[in-house]
Amino acid sequence: MILQALYDFYERMTADPGSGMPKTGYSKAKVFFALNLSASGDLLDLFPLYDVVKNKKVARELDVPEQIKRSSGISPNFLCDNSAYVLGIDEKGKPERALKAFEAFLQLHEEVFAGVDDEGAQAVLTFLRRRKPGVIDEPQWSDARNELLEGGNLVFRLDGSPGYIHDRPSVQHAWIGYTAKRESSEKGQCLVTGEWGPVARLHPAIKGVWGAQTAGASLVSFNKDSFESYGKEQSINSPVASHVASGYGAALNYLLGSKRNKVQIGDTATLFWAEREASVEESIIGTLIDPAELEDDEAPKDGRRYDPLAAEWVRQVLRDVRDGNHVLDQDARLDSSVRFYILGLSPNAARLSVRFWHVDTFGSLVERFVQHFRDMSIQLPVGGRWPEYPAIWRILKETAVQGERKNVLPQLGGTLARSILLGTAYPQALYQAILVRIRAEHEINPVRAGVIKAHLLRNARIYGSIKGEEALTMALNDQSTHPGYLLGRLFALLEKVQQEALPGINATIRDRYFGAASATPASVFPLLLRNAQHHLAKVEYSIYLEKKFQEIMAGLSEFPAHLNLNDQGFFMLGYYHQRQSFYTKKNDKEE
Repeated sequence: MILQALYDFYERMTADPGSGMPKTGYSKAKVFFALNLSASGDLLDLFPLYDVVKNKKVARELDVPEQIKRSSGISPNFLCDNSAYVLGIDEKGKPERALKAFEAFLQLHEEVFAGVDDEGAQAVLTFLRRRKPGVIDEPQWSDARNELLEGGNLVFRLDGSPGYIHDRPSVQHAWIGYTAKRESSEKGQCLVTGEWGPVARLHPAIKGVWGAQTAGASLVSFNKDSFESYGKEQSINSPVASHVASGYGAALNYLLGSKRNKVQIGDTATLFWAEREASVEESIIGTLIDPAELEDDEAPKDGRRYDPLAAEWVRQVLRDVRDGNHVLDQDARLDSSVRFYILGLSPNAARLSVRFWHVDTFGSLVERFVQHFRDMSIQLPVGGRWPEYPAIWRILKETAVQGERKNVLPQLGGTLARSILLGTAYPQALYQAILVRIRAEHEINPVRAGVIKAHLLRNARIYGSIKGEEALTMALNDQSTHPGYLLGRLFALLEKVQQEALPGINATIRDRYFGAASATPASVFPLLLRNAQHHLAKVEYSIYLEKKFQEIMAGLSEFPAHLNLNDQGFFMLGYYHQRQSFYTKKNDKEE
């Protein structure tokens, strides 16, 4: 299903000449230089194809003949390779290996260009045949030796002709014919198209997954004998036609390089695309997965291309749905029935792991995300810069030590994304990680409070009501009698009294007792209440605070010896709600 969806996407995109999707037998590669050859095979010029950005050379990405995935040994690429293969020079101190690489490169081009009557092809062959490996004969290019040795790819141009030699029609025809002949030794029924024909022995390398090998990783591979059956080797065990493998590989690399169809969530690269042309819907889904653009004060950090119209549409949807309206059926520009594919990939050595694969309609996906944001909604601090709609990566950041992405629990990003897409319960590991960070850092911000509320609320909805469900609101519910919630409110009030009595204090009771108060209340609260009597004597509006104490204590018959994980969540939510209520403008004139 994944390969079929990717291949369908590839075929749709190749039908559009302006899509940028490589054609069959071609793939994208980063190129640093173009060697400009004369028709007689002389090197005339060396054209740099890189840009300098912040003192760093950034190679240009070109469509070149499909490159192979190198692991070890010598394997040349056609008309696009590094200096060791093209010129026989490298900086690794292995001249013998560079010589063998050059000879293999020459042999490949002799085979592909055999019988090809093309001026560009003959210029390349003449250039390679005359070349003395390891030496740059042309003195005017000797200064560029160090740049050539940096390892970037080189391509060829024919002087006076537009484009590159690998783009010439006769060269393309020769390359396609060569690849078809090379793969024709193994035939079988393609699992994607159902047709008989040559099948790929090795599937293309997929590049662009954060943490994977820079040379690329495989989505389909068989690297051990125990994975193989019936004497078949490598990917012949799961036969896929050569052109289909090339197509789905090109589609994956295209999506991974796209700033519109990819969002990084923890260690998972999340790709999404529609089954047919639906650019507006794609932008909206991208905004829902990563709604950073909805926050005016936050610039996107991953360089993803944002659509202001999609952002405004999402804002309107979230506002309307929050108010009980449904706008999908009212917007004639959108098709809620268009099907979307969402694929999560993460690195696993030389291979890729599929974290999740989800297929759903646009309308259903929007409803799932709206439900997620509704469950996460929480009262924001006055004057704060917190997002009203936190992105998945921001939620994961709150679970990590020092907020570092590398410290996010493995697989948590994938399981969280899957729970949002399917509308299921949030992963228990997310809830526990949030509680751990709160106990360690003694800080409850809106994102963490939102996760606690959403986790408890969704569990109550899916597994049945839980005690204290009435407390799972956006702001303070002073009618709730849940012991954990009341204890959290009481702890916030005790801290408030201490801060009013001792302004400028370096460490409050939150820094010393928050962990114990949220887990074993009976061991802490009697002491805190005794101290509070001394603090109240110094506070200006002690009568109001004493009234608040009585209001909360009236709901507590005793201090529990311990609170379970759910009750600890209620404690932290009550603490957050109570603290925010201190800074909320009251309508009650008496208060």
